[in-house]
Amino acid sequence: MKRPERVDRTLFALLLLAVLLLVLEPGVVPLFEPDEGRYAEIPREMLATGDFVTPRLNGVLYFEKPPLYYWSVAASMALLGPTELAVRLPGKLASVSMVLLAVAFARRRWGMRTGLLAGLILATSILLVALARIALIDPMLSAALAAATFSFATFAEDDAAGEARRARRSLYGFHAACAAAILLKGLVGVVLPGGAIVLWVLVTGRWRTLVRIFSPGPLLLFLALAVPWHVAMALRHPDFLQFYFVHEHFQRFATTGHRRTGPAVYFIPVVVAGFLPWTGFFGRFREAWPGFSRGGWRARGTEGFLWIWSLLVFAFFSASQSKLIPYILPIWPALCVLLALGIERARARGSEFLGDRRVSAVCFGLLFAAAAAYGWGAGYLERFGVARAGLLALGALFGGFVLNVSPRLFGARRGGDPVLFVAAPWLAFVVGLLIVLPGAAREVTPWPIASRALEILEPDDLLLQKGHYLEVLPFYLKRLTPVASLGWSELDFGRSHPGTEALFPSDEAFAAGWNGSRRILVVVHRDQLGAFGRPPLSATPAEVLASEASGKHLLLSNRRIGFRSNTLD
Repeated sequence: MKRPERVDRTLFALLLLAVLLLVLEPGVVPLFEPDEGRYAEIPREMLATGDFVTPRLNGVLYFEKPPLYYWSVAASMALLGPTELAVRLPGKLASVSMVLLAVAFARRRWGMRTGLLAGLILATSILLVALARIALIDPMLSAALAAATFSFATFAEDDAAGEARRARRSLYGFHAACAAAILLKGLVGVVLPGGAIVLWVLVTGRWRTLVRIFSPGPLLLFLALAVPWHVAMALRHPDFLQFYFVHEHFQRFATTGHRRTGPAVYFIPVVVAGFLPWTGFFGRFREAWPGFSRGGWRARGTEGFLWIWSLLVFAFFSASQSKLIPYILPIWPALCVLLALGIERARARGSEFLGDRRVSAVCFGLLFAAAAAYGWGAGYLERFGVARAGLLALGALFGGFVLNVSPRLFGARRGGDPVLFVAAPWLAFVVGLLIVLPGAAREVTPWPIASRALEILEPDDLLLQKGHYLEVLPFYLKRLTPVASLGWSELDFGRSHPGTEALFPSDEAFAAGWNGSRRILVVVHRDQLGAFGRPPLSATPAEVLASEASGKHLLLSNRRIGFRSNTLD
């Protein structure tokens, strides 16, 4: 009977802390603009209208994304109320699920320590730490794709070993995960896993595995999960298929119409910086590389598939004409497993990781210098009211530099675990960041405007926006906000449909309302302020009620509210 592996308690404790920090919400952190506002408001409108089929944003049709993420946020808000935590909870849980999937997958193949290390690297990498704190689809999509990737690798192993029942179970998991990914972000949920599998089969010659993927039972499960919503939308909205598939999939990849362009090397610095604090260990990837012979890739098929998956996704989004940092997150779980495997193989050979830790010291030192320059030198910590918490974060970075700049002094000679000297100070840094976050968020988000509007807005008041659409406002105020003088925006598709005219008033209609008898609150972009100091709005001077710290947006009123602190001339 095989004896259970001994758990490295220190590594396990660090992993638990890292997972806790992924989920922890450090007080009230206002929603960030624009993504969090958008991904909070669409589920809020689903709950308000009872329509969970057709997504709407500020009252207009919004067909850019499928509904699974909206459904999860709506369910969270139904349980917890319309709070920031409820909006962010699905992404946090998805981030944790990625970590658990990486731990389970690596542990089964390469042992307990490799599994724990893979989870720790993933849970502490700065990209996941950051994205777990923002309401985005990408963490949930990445969790679904991680489930698909690991399920296929498990299926291929069990199929080759003749474990028919276990292989079939993994195949069902693969199809369910792909269906979830399609309901999160569309065709990438099947195109990317399918492309990786085809490339892997070409390299390894495992053609029988490719045929087995299309087994009737798992395929029917995939269709039953992925197809009904698309059919329902196509029946309700004749223009859905063209916009959703052509505009949001093919044109997003091939054209610059979405205004998210970047060079072909865009994601290289994202990977290098996003893996902090583990960037110094990148050389250990070579320990998990199958080599350059076809025989090596056949013999190490699981590692080979993880590499093919990571390289394909990286190349796909590098070639795309639409680039954003979160797009690359789906490769994180696979790369973290490979890096953990490489580190453990080097450790088994007796490596002292001297170079790895010195590079890590350089990273800690550069981060310390940058944080000190911006936090203290530029006065941001004092401005955010978080100077003491900033000291904790800076101290942790400096500690990471000291512990790793001389590896032989700290641990290497005595066989110390190099992972601990990197992970421990980094987690202290993350704690400091979380303490800083609420104060910083109140300064860099539209919260001053939203909170002031919540204080004074009455049921009969009309609240509008002019010149720009702040996406957090409808969520916080729990009402739609008409927008005047709106240029290009992602509401363009929705507002092109009949019946939306009241939500996008003309300049003449806006001026008539401003000079009318009803009290109006207006959130205005600073580029539109000139219209409030000359005709046609000069009949009613504007009172400034609140503004963002950046001054980009202001809250104005056409009626005096309490003490008038400022008016526009």
